[in-house]
Amino acid sequence: MKRAMIPYKMKGYILIITMLLGIISLLLTSFFANIVRVKFVEIDFVLERLEIESEAQAENPNAIPKVDVQRRLGSDIRPDPRCLLWATTEVGRGWTNDAEDRDFFIDYYIPPDKPAIICTTPVLAAALIAKRDNKPLLYKVSPTEYGFRVRIVEGFSKVRKPCKHLTGNVDCVNSILSRQGVVKYEP
Repeated sequence: MKRAMIPYKMKGYILIITMLLGIISLLLTSFFANIVRVKFVEIDFVLERLEIESEAQAENPNAIPKVDVQRRLGSDIRPDPRCLLWATTEVGRGWTNDAEDRDFFIDYYIPPDKPAIICTTPVLAAALIAKRDNKPLLYKVSPTEYGFRVRIVEGFSKVRKPCKHLTGNVDCVNSILSRQGVVKYEP
């Protein structure tokens, strides 16, 4: 039986093509896969703050308590297998109504008494690390009947103008932005 011989020049091309495909797949994975744990959702801190807020709003029964948590990123940022294995429940996404600085947000549900983490793509984690001094990670927690609603505020208001110019739709990158940060909880 004869073996198929690949010319020496073809071996170089095959190696280059394989390396390029590997780099492209690595870039796509890092852009779309939530594999980096950025922060633990600090439920104990949130419960204390909600208690203080509900006491302060005792006279207004229609007030909805919520806690804004702005934390500088610390040493928590690292790849974490729980970002791939734990459950997630998205309940909404969109842009805030602030006329001056519209921020992109994603709402998630977490059940009570379950630890939760915020996972991001490596791209967003790198952006958060680079802007560590300017803009800390912001998430908002409010209680619901069956647990908590966690809103991750991503920002990215600067993508709306280019989107409008390129496609005519200011929301053309919503599907990409919604994959950048995810709240996961223990199943």
